[in-house]
Amino acid sequence: MVCGMRTATILALTLFAAEPAFAQAGAQVPEPSNMALFGLGLLGLIVGRQFSKSRRNHDD
Repeated sequence: MVCGMRTATILALTLFAAEPAFAQAGAQVPEPSNMALFGLGLLGLIVGRQFSKSRRNHDD
């Protein structure tokens, strides 16, 4: 009986500790629109750089 009560206590404490209401503030997740704008800007830089390289090589 003691072993079963100990297991139940551990299970109850684990479930209580895992409750999201007591979770601390974690890292904020950026909004999808912000990520899309960042991705488009990065893609623009990459495409612009490739275009610049090919144009430089073509002029030689």
